[in-house]
Amino acid sequence: MKRLYIILLALISFLGHSQGKNTVVEYNLVIQKEEGLFDNNADLKGMLQKAMSECDKLTFQLIITENGSKFLVKENLESDINKHVKMFTLAMSHYSGMIYNLKDKLLVQKELLGENIYGKEELKKDWILSNETKMIDNYLCYKATNIYRVTYGDKAFNHAVTAWYCPKLPYPYGPIGYGNLPGLILELQVRNAVFGAKSIKLKSDEDFDIKSLEKIKVLSEKELADAYTKSNGF
Repeated sequence: MKRLYIILLALISFLGHSQGKNTVVEYNLVIQKEEGLFDNNADLKGMLQKAMSECDKLTFQLIITENGSKFLVKENLESDINKHVKMFTLAMSHYSGMIYNLKDKLLVQKELLGENIYGKEELKKDWILSNETKMIDNYLCYKATNIYRVTYGDKAFNHAVTAWYCPKLPYPYGPIGYGNLPGLILELQVRNAVFGAKSIKLKSDEDFDIKSLEKIKVLSEKELADAYTKSNGF
């Protein structure tokens, strides 16, 4: 009888562990056509067309734990996407490397500067919430909008951001560091890049090592600018 009791305890423990405690979302990417983009540069326009046709070969993953979230591009050894096309497509999607959302701050990897080089950013704010809804994979989602601002010298350009978030999934996270909404972002469009959730696993054993962040180097905005200037040989 005692042995049976021990076996039952072990089985309950195993089942509890196998169910997992984290949430993992996988997103696909669509690069849309944008009127006038790269019309004055045939090489870049050609790369854009390749990115538009091959972006479906990329999969992004959002791992949500009690410590926050980690967003990354998922490696696919079977994918035949060209290395240069992949880099261009990631740039068009506004992805510069892994992103950790630690509830009160964003740590964004700067892969071009090095694997352990990160920048610190504020959480996304100034969202405009709407009552407009749509269903995404049987989840009722609400629309929120924002602005993505790009500065070139003394000129600033504003690009629209649209997020569809699900209050039923109470995680304030989403693709490429966007979040800080009352629900998980299942679809995000930033300019002409659209991330869409293609799978949601609510009980996963997938995790990330929060202690690994002790080894990274976080640069200020000025330090990042100087590092990019130096890397470009200017």
